[in-house]
Formats: sequence, structure tokens, C-alpha cells
Amino acid sequence: MKFLVLVAKAFATCKSILSGGGPFDVLTALWPTNEEGKYVIQAEGIRLAFSNHGAALSNFWINNTNGEEIDIVLGLDHADSYLGTKSNPFLNGFIGRYAGYIRGASYEAEGTTFPLWANAHNGTSTYNGGDNGWGRRNWAVPARTENSITFVMLNGFPGMYASSLTHTVTPYEWRIAYGITPALAPGPINLSQQVFFNLDGLKSNAKNTVLNHTLHLPSAGMRFGFDEIGLSTGDLFRNEKGKEFDFWSGPRKIEDGMKQKPESHLMCVDKASLNCGYDETFLLSHKQKGNKDDSPAAILSSPLSGITMKLYTDQDALHVHTWNEKNGALKLKKTQGEGEVPQLGAISMEFSEWPDSVNHPEWRNRQTLWDSEHIFTGFATYKFSVAGKKD
Repeated sequence: MKFLVLVAKAFATCKSILSGGGPFDVLTALWPTNEEGKYVIQAEGIRLAFSNHGAALSNFWINNTNGEEIDIVLGLDHADSYLGTKSNPFLNGFIGRYAGYIRGASYEAEGTTFPLWANAHNGTSTYNGGDNGWGRRNWAVPARTENSITFVMLNGFPGMYASSLTHTVTPYEWRIAYGITPALAPGPINLSQQVFFNLDGLKSNAKNTVLNHTLHLPSAGMRFGFDEIGLSTGDLFRNEKGKEFDFWSGPRKIEDGMKQKPESHLMCVDKASLNCGYDETFLLSHKQKGNKDDSPAAILSSPLSGITMKLYTDQDALHVHTWNEKNGALKLKKTQGEGEVPQLGAISMEFSEWPDSVNHPEWRNRQTLWDSEHIFTGFATYKFSVAGKKD
């Protein structure tokens, strides 16, 4: 049996080389996937599955307070299904080389204007790295163990940037570590991980939404201003206590925040109901002293599943948006039962740099361009607990 496995791996390696793949693609061919074309890593209490398409997280299994294993993220049943979708990034993909919009689809560095792939606002802006952004590209897998996986990519934007993304799981904890080594040309970097969570696994309450989830953003007392087409204006606004954006003063049900719902700030599909989703970027006021691993940027919990998730990051902004697609836009995975993902069926909290900071010199003393002398690194950690779980 071992001999047959070695033969299969050798065949896959030769196939990768003959098809013009790079050295990392050769290594990717050595790592087996499951029957759904996914890479699975696991530790006590949690199990994750990834696709190399966009380095997307497709499944996250955890036991709820009743001991039932549930899948708490949106995703697709088979890894190859991502290639048939048009979203940027692929659902729950890793976003880069620049998350969000870049006004003018260009940037200036060392007296030179560098044009970018214009894929938004009638060709006047770049969104999530362009149509060929990292969240829509295939990542190579040079290393994998039972509890970790590393994705890598060589890509220009322009220039040449070598990128590494490692996911590691330990008991009830998921850590993301990423880094970029720039070469040839300086440029902006803003990376993020999209993950749409529903801590009930989309099958524990009558509506399967996250309205019953409690959200706390203890360091998000301010948010960024955007114009009518979603471009950062450079303005900062305070989140008034007790109003729709107040998740800093204490834990609060998402439903309670939406009841405030001034339409100028919320995306409303049905203004006669609570079907208005959040799509805001909050400023994270980290403590000046201390380890950013000590204070969570976000705490999400559900009273039905008993699951609490705490997000830690060294990034300075958090894009919070609910699943605002209409009912029927996405089917549930087979691990979540039959049916469709409802509007407001999930929420994503994407750590990032300040939005479009390369075009806001008024934000003083923020590094917006990176070159070969400045390696970019970042991290995010998700820590989970389950009510009633015995240690």
C-alpha cells in the first residue's frame, strides 16, 4: 500500500512539472486532499477544511453545548465548486494583496505612478486586489501536518511579492500567521481573512440567522467614513453609546443594534423588517502597552449553541458585515442540512489595515508602502469556548 501511495505521489509530481507548475506546485501535489478536494487540519475540539482556491476556509466543525458536532461557517461542498463562483474573494478566501478599495486604481511610490487592475466603479477603483486578487487565485501548499497547513504564492501587483500564510490549530484555538517579502517595486499591502460565521451551524434556531448572536467590540469606539460608493473619505466617526454602532460599551445582540437602523448607514433590503445588515469598518484602539494577544478585538457568542468565539489581531481595523445576500443566493452545505442560507445567516469580521490608507496622507505616521527592507507580517487568533464543556 505504501508503495502505491509513493507511486501516486511521484505521478502527481511529474504531472505538475510537465504542466508547467512551479516548485511550490510540485510540493502541493504531494499532499493528499479528502474526497471533497479539501485539506483538513484538526486539534482537540475543532476541525477545519480548506480549499487551495483562494486559500478559502470551507468547513469549521466544533461540538456545541449539547455535544453535537456542527459546521459553523458558510462554504461549498467541493473545493472545485469555488472555481464556478464570481465572488471576490472566493467565499471565505484570504484577501490580498490589498483588501478593500484603492481609489483611482493606482498608487504613487518613489516618484512613479503604478497602475493597478481596475475592477470596480466603472474602471476607476481596484477592489480586493483586482479580478485576479489573491482571494481568487490558487495557492500552493508546500507544508502540511495534522494540525497546520501553509499556503504560499509568488505574485506581482506590480513588483514581485513572496507571500506565506499558515493556519495552525491547537485545542479550541485557530491561529493565522502571514507574511510578505516585497521585491522589485514598493507597494501597499492590506491582507485579511474572510470568514462568515454562524455559531448555531445554521440549524439551531427557527430563522437560522445571527440576529440572536451577541457581539462585543471592546476597542471599537470609532468607525471609518465612506462615501456613497464605498470609498474611504478619511473621516472618523464616534460610535455613540446606545446607538446602532455601539458594540464597544458592552455585549449586545446584533438584533438590538439593527433595531436602530437609520437607512443611511445600514444596508436594507426590506425596510419594513429587520432585514438590514451591517457593513462597517471599525477602528481598533489597541492598548498602547501590552500584548495584542491579551485583549480580544471581537467577541461573538450564541446562547443556543453555547459557543463563544474571541478574535485577537495585531491589525488596526475590523470590517464587520453580515451575510446580506437575499434568500436563495447560497445553498447550505450537506454538513448543515437541506435548504438555503437565509439573509443575515452569518457574520464576517475581517481584520485589516485602515481602508485605502495609501490615499490618505492626512493619516500621519502610518506606513502605507512596503519594500524589500520592510517585511510585512500579521496575525489573528480565534479562541473558542463552549458552555458546559468539561475540561
